[in-house]
Amino acid sequence: MNYSRLKGQPGLLFSMLLFVLMVFGLWSASVAQDSFVFPLEGERAQVTFVQGEVRRQASDEDPWTALSLGAFVQAGERIMTMKGGRLELQLPDRSIIRFDEESDVRLEKAEYNPGQSKRDVRVSLLLGKTWANIQDVFGSSKGVQVETENAIVGVRGTVFRMNVDLDRSSMIRVYRGSVAVSKPHRIPAPGEPGSEIQRVPGPTRVPGPHRVTVEEWIRIVEAMQQITVSAEGIPTKPRTFTMEEDLNDWVQWNLQRDGDLQI
Repeated sequence: MNYSRLKGQPGLLFSMLLFVLMVFGLWSASVAQDSFVFPLEGERAQVTFVQGEVRRQASDEDPWTALSLGAFVQAGERIMTMKGGRLELQLPDRSIIRFDEESDVRLEKAEYNPGQSKRDVRVSLLLGKTWANIQDVFGSSKGVQVETENAIVGVRGTVFRMNVDLDRSSMIRVYRGSVAVSKPHRIPAPGEPGSEIQRVPGPTRVPGPHRVTVEEWIRIVEAMQQITVSAEGIPTKPRTFTMEEDLNDWVQWNLQRDGDLQI
């Protein structure tokens, strides 16, 4: 291009410069939007750290395959960390959840819709250890649950960890914020008591406040407290714990990862 000819036409030069800036600005905005929105769309989480052998299974009928760094895990998938394996997932809302070796987990749901201020994340821990650092979004951390066979941990803007042992008992320790631990509402299988179809009665008086029984309990566990739930679903009272008694390789590694990620 002959730039000397443009020197005498400042209006044309200005128009061309403005056009270039507009195109570049639109392109930059598009790139920025894609890089922010892409990981948050759909019901999935992304692998941000993997160590050793970690396997995935899309459904009960599908074969187990290796799970690699950067891969996306879809809602409904089952994951197993083998001996020496560790895994870190970034949830759709940028929260982090990790699993230690010999853990068995299923990502039940991972909905995140900023436009509707909606978050619905559910993870089932069948066996093993997990560490969760849940972000406070929309002014609340509700909408995140980690479930076991005998307990549900409802997150309230927190850092916590959970162990599920071979005997099906579980232990929850909270480091920041608080969690609400409650008993799952299990749907009885066909043939079990409570599975029969019953006639719906007419309108009745709604009962007033009543004492919470073993069948419908809830415990609020605050920072630096722990609770255990037996295989039968019976919880202990929350008690305090110290970092000195808690420090082990798994805890230290998670604290280091949280520090590196500045979360």
